[in-house]
Amino acid sequence: MRKYILAALCLLMTVPVWTQEKKKRDLGKLNGSIETSWGWYINDPSLSTPLTRKYGTNTYVNLGYTIKGFRAGLQYDIYEPPMLGYDIPEGNGLKGFFAGWSDSKWDITAGTFYEQFGSGLLFRAYEQRDMGINTSVLGANVKWRPLPWISTKVMAGLPRRYMEMFNTSIVYGADLELSLLEPIVPETDAVLTVAGSWLMRDDKTSDRIEGAPATVNSFSGRLGFSKGAFSLSGEYVHKGKSYGIDPRQTVFAFVKPGQALLLNLDITLPRVGITAVWRSIENMSLYQDDSNSPTLNLNYIPSLTRQHKYTLFQLYPHQVHDYGGETGGSIDITGNIPVGGNPRRPLKYSVNGSVFWDMEADDTGYRFMSTGGELLWAEVYLELEKKWGPDWKTILAMGWQRKPEVSRFGLGKMDMNTVSAAADVLWQISSRYSLRMEVQHAWSDFFDDQGWMMGMLEFGIAPGFMFYVSDMINYRTYATTNTHYYDIGVSYAWKFLRTSLSWGRHRAGETCSGGICRYVPEYTGMNASLSIIL
Repeated sequence: MRKYILAALCLLMTVPVWTQEKKKRDLGKLNGSIETSWGWYINDPSLSTPLTRKYGTNTYVNLGYTIKGFRAGLQYDIYEPPMLGYDIPEGNGLKGFFAGWSDSKWDITAGTFYEQFGSGLLFRAYEQRDMGINTSVLGANVKWRPLPWISTKVMAGLPRRYMEMFNTSIVYGADLELSLLEPIVPETDAVLTVAGSWLMRDDKTSDRIEGAPATVNSFSGRLGFSKGAFSLSGEYVHKGKSYGIDPRQTVFAFVKPGQALLLNLDITLPRVGITAVWRSIENMSLYQDDSNSPTLNLNYIPSLTRQHKYTLFQLYPHQVHDYGGETGGSIDITGNIPVGGNPRRPLKYSVNGSVFWDMEADDTGYRFMSTGGELLWAEVYLELEKKWGPDWKTILAMGWQRKPEVSRFGLGKMDMNTVSAAADVLWQISSRYSLRMEVQHAWSDFFDDQGWMMGMLEFGIAPGFMFYVSDMINYRTYATTNTHYYDIGVSYAWKFLRTSLSWGRHRAGETCSGGICRYVPEYTGMNASLSIIL
């Protein structure tokens, strides 16, 4: 497997020379990148989880070429084997290849491509490497913009499923978006858009679950208005009858349609900004196929809760109730208050609140948009940031969360309340050196862990080095011992190069990015990463 990575590095080293030579003759531009992450794992008697592998790697090599309106590219993926926490089969292969052409009105791609209709509730083909997700489509994608206020998309192809080349199911889709005010009142700053999408999944797998429909037709409509500091938009999705499961129902498996409603509001004022979102989803998981093999979603249903930057605030994240459904939303209020005597250094604040309920259900079905089901998640969060001068900055954060959680020690299920706090202090010692300290604490009434503490010290050397050391401990726990989860590491960044190296013990749990989560088992070991973009 090392030979693949070494070959990719040698290839990338030729990119700058080739590009410089060809620029003189205007024969296009060659570009490339390699992103490789490694993990080496050891047996740790302090951990209860057995070690399943000694090492793992996730490596991606990209090569692209552009000249005028033409573009082409390749992507090679290597999982030999994948790192812990990634539900990806072992293997390597060429998993991306495309050629495309575009001008002011047309954009045509043949091969593998990524695409999204609206918010993604109906369809999204995307790559998210930190989550181990790649749902690119092998086929054709055509975008046509005949007028500045008309945008169309038409696509068809085979969705990628893990390390298999591509699924045998076929997806077809089309999207139309109109900006209605632009041709009527071209001088206005107001924008009124109306859009609609269609998607059809044709399941051609040979082991499709009995009773599951092969063809699923789904539609969506979108409406948006913005003017100045105000923006309001909404999207409704109707998913055709498809196979689903719900352990709460008398009939565990069923074939029913699904629907979703998403509302967004944004208000931006001189000293305050407000963002609110409300969503209800009912039976909205739309899979690439309904076979007995593992599969992926064709659409994108992320959690709408706050994405936290402090570790103890994300010990037990909310995960979307994709069987059955959920209803809820969140609101963010951000702004600044001129305190401290210097208007250039105001007190910045961020307030967030979110709540989600399980969708009410009985033997006859679900109650769309209902809020009378079980509470799945509730959170209130406050963050205050203040610069005290050119050298000092502090951040204080506090939050409360409530969600149902099942004990890993077999003590049952309970509605868990967690209160977390964090203090973050940055000292800019000089233009070259900086020191940051972070202290966190979490109190919980959960059966398993009632108290967590964490501390981190980070030292930076401009322009590229960063060193850190951290420790986290569940000092009040049902477990027989208190476990320290320590971590020490260094990172370096310079122009096209990013690299990092760390050693530590890592807690089991969900890690989330962009509202999508994956489970990572506990482990002790070394992590290394390298990214080169040319």
